[in-house]
Amino acid sequence: MIITKTPLRITFTGGGSDMPSFFEKHDGHCINATIDKYVYVLVKKRNDNKIYLKYSENELVDTNTIFEIQHDFIRETLIYLGVDYGLEIINWADIPTKGSGLGSSGSFLVGLLNAIHTLEGNHVSKEKLAQQASHIEMVLCGKPIGYQDQYAAAYGGLNEMTFISNEKHEVKVTPLVKKQDELNSISQNLLLFYTGITRESSSVLDDQNKNLMSKEDTINAMKENVDLSKRLAAHLRNNEYQYIGHCLRSNWDLKLKFSDKIVNEDIMKMHNTAIEGGATGGKIIGAGGGGFMMFYVERVRQQVTEGMIKKLGNYKIMNFNIDHYGSRVLLNVES
Repeated sequence: MIITKTPLRITFTGGGSDMPSFFEKHDGHCINATIDKYVYVLVKKRNDNKIYLKYSENELVDTNTIFEIQHDFIRETLIYLGVDYGLEIINWADIPTKGSGLGSSGSFLVGLLNAIHTLEGNHVSKEKLAQQASHIEMVLCGKPIGYQDQYAAAYGGLNEMTFISNEKHEVKVTPLVKKQDELNSISQNLLLFYTGITRESSSVLDDQNKNLMSKEDTINAMKENVDLSKRLAAHLRNNEYQYIGHCLRSNWDLKLKFSDKIVNEDIMKMHNTAIEGGATGGKIIGAGGGGFMMFYVERVRQQVTEGMIKKLGNYKIMNFNIDHYGSRVLLNVES
């Protein structure tokens, strides 16, 4: 029996430039960090030819009818890896992940791949885990997403990612902040609020993809977003963490140009209230339309900012720290 533990992620700048619709023509760049909220996957061999799945639903199929599995990520992963033996797969998470914007689908796929490879006695690099997860989600399942979620889940930490415009879809991952006390000091100045709005990211990303392929204004805004992300990387290398908020503020203005589905009236009101309350910047996490909002607020202003936001509605704050590790095996025992 194998259990893997794979972190979720937040993105600071550059989100969207990891999508092939952009970086097949222009180099992309983003900065993200994994957090101490996790997706768990348990895999265990069975003594029969059945595959049993437990996630938000339950499924039971024979090994020779894997194609009947309704969970597309699990189905395509098992086919891709050539699994032909009885298997039990159970998935759960620290927080409700559907529509959260925290990269949960990438985390699940990386964790699932890590678990099955470990079960079969295969050592697989972080890069290969990320590559395989990206291929399954984007090519085999046809999701209109980018590459950052899978690479963040596999590598962990606070990294800059460069998406190189070549036929290989090459991704370069470089750690920006390595010491845990410095990561803690960054997360202590971040407030993460759940909007209470769940959404399918694909609808937002479909619209953004169309704009990136056809609208010059959107393409130029994404190029500015890439330049902004590179500037923030330089600040982080110099331990100038106070610039995070200013970059989030600029990122917000640019992100509004990607798609008119990214924000609604409630999200806009939350953002503006946080700025009035002392935040130096904020952004919506993930594709947009709901999920989590993140703000950079110095600790002396956090109580005021939090109070002002909570007066708007039943918005819940989620405490977190930045996770230093990517997907890892939590349990490996003979069953």
